[in-house]
Amino acid sequence: MKKFLICLASVLALFACFVVSACDDKEPVKADENTVIITAVDSSFDFEGKKLIDYMDYLQDNQKLTYTVANGMVTSINGKSNTTNSFWMLYTSDTENSNNAWGTFEHEGALYGSATLGAEALVLKEGCIYVWAYQTF
Repeated sequence: MKKFLICLASVLALFACFVVSACDDKEPVKADENTVIITAVDSSFDFEGKKLIDYMDYLQDNQKLTYTVANGMVTSINGKSNTTNSFWMLYTSDTENSNNAWGTFEHEGALYGSATLGAEALVLKEGCIYVWAYQTF
């Protein structure tokens, strides 16, 4: 009986490892009509010491983007609001501030990692790409 339980525990452990490794192989998110891609390139904007939210404010002031924030979280972009199961998720080409283990976004052959910080804390880097993808979980 003891050997049976050890064997059963081993099989369950192997199954758990398989399930966990299968979850790590998630497909990257792809662009659709609910994707907003922001490229931090604009000669009239001073990027020095700015956060992503500052650039989003600049884009909103110039009527290139609309968004709302509540409790530090982006709650809507261009009229599309978060729901109980759907949220705006942030990905970036800034490899110092992204994590591929948390999810990836693929666009035009490039793979972007999930941002490690939100728009209010993420340091803006000129030339980097920031992708807001509306996802349902």
